Amino acid sequence: MDAKVASSVLDDRDRRRLLTELAGLGSDADAHDDILRVFLALPSHSQALRPSALVVRGERGAGKTALFHALREIDRRGIAVDALFPGAPSLPTRWLEGFSERGKEHPSTQAVDAFGEATPADGPIRAFWFGHLVGVLARAHPDHEAPPAAFMERWRRNRADPAAWVPEVRPNLGALSAWLDRLDDRCMREGRRVVVTYDHLDKIGITRPRLRARFASTLLAMWLSLANRYDGLGAKIFLREDLFEASLQGSADASKLETRSVSLRWSAEDLYRVLIRHMASRDGLRRWLATPPNPVPLARHDSFGWMPPEALPEEGDPSQHTLAARLAGELMGKGVKKGYTHRWIPNHLKDAHGAIVPRSILNLVAFAARYALHEGPRARESRLLHPVELQAALENTSRYRVAELAEEHRVVRRLENLRGMVLLASRRELVARLRKTATREEDGFGDDGEAVFEELVRLGVLKVRPDGRVDIPDIYRYGFGIKRKGGVARPR
Repeated sequence: MDAKVASSVLDDRDRRRLLTELAGLGSDADAHDDILRVFLALPSHSQALRPSALVVRGERGAGKTALFHALREIDRRGIAVDALFPGAPSLPTRWLEGFSERGKEHPSTQAVDAFGEATPADGPIRAFWFGHLVGVLARAHPDHEAPPAAFMERWRRNRADPAAWVPEVRPNLGALSAWLDRLDDRCMREGRRVVVTYDHLDKIGITRPRLRARFASTLLAMWLSLANRYDGLGAKIFLREDLFEASLQGSADASKLETRSVSLRWSAEDLYRVLIRHMASRDGLRRWLATPPNPVPLARHDSFGWMPPEALPEEGDPSQHTLAARLAGELMGKGVKKGYTHRWIPNHLKDAHGAIVPRSILNLVAFAARYALHEGPRARESRLLHPVELQAALENTSRYRVAELAEEHRVVRRLENLRGMVLLASRRELVARLRKTATREEDGFGDDGEAVFEELVRLGVLKVRPDGRVDIPDIYRYGFGIKRKGGVARPR
């Protein structure tokens, strides 16, 4: 055996130590103590940071909140944005948080819901966004002239209760607008920009889709108007794809919003690079990555920690192939028909539209490590995982993805009616089964099985094949115990 290969062989104690680190990989951006140590900048992120981009779109788990937190953190640390996002505008930029669910700087989503429920017209909702914007900007610029005292005093004392200060917006609207004009003029004179970021809009009206859409659409309309007026002040609004689409319906400015939005999508290469990024943030896993055979070249950045290679093609050295083979073996079982591991992983995580979110690959690897620790590691030599462990992890990964999707789209829970089915199936059979709600919780579709079917196709949960038969991607079917002939046998 080659000396380098021999030195990389793991004993049971070392493998368990590394599996413990692997099991701890976090996939939730809200849970990271230091987001800049695991965040991976993509070309689409740099596109989203262009002044012309107002909306950053993506499904849950696509990285919207991670980008939101990364921008807030580089602002807090005084780091230039183009240090993390190559190609992003280099103009000095201040990133301010305009709304999020975290912390006490903004009204709670419960308070916002109560205000919206008591407000049938959209005017007060737009006044809420406008007034809170002025308050956030004024708080961040104590050396600038103060906004009208009648408004500002009410906002400072009652920021958590929109109903207490929103009535002061309309009587002072002209003065508040003039104040924003002067702040924008100052930013332009000083050669800098202030960008206000908005996240967690999907937490508003979480059980009231129409209310949620009203808040989102009025915010978009307000900023579309402000973006045409200001150059020194801007916004980045992080929205789920469906909430963005709902906001476009009936909007006279739909085409303008489309051109001012950027969608976050991840390729297989991006997913493996973000996996490396997270693994490299752990000392033991970083050393494992750098050890032969097939070491992964890492680059250290003083502010951002260890970075993966700028490119990770499917084949070559290093590559997706070599990384997955090193992690869990080259093949998912015996014989080439079982599939190469580096292709099996993304193929089993994508939805019917071919989209994959980074949260899923991190969950898959972490769940596989937990399964290995619980059942006893099966991997040999320098590998950390065994194909059986990846296969076992797919069920929990699917359940996690289903749960988070169902939080936003209750209709997904109707897949419970398909539990135990063997795919592929006919449209007629699925429509018949989908007519009934799987829980007592209403999802807005009643007994219209056709409408449910079409909605699940739109969401990427169902896939209609060219011959008319219907399939369900593994990322969703495993969570409901829906079967398909063939594939790697599930562990018992």
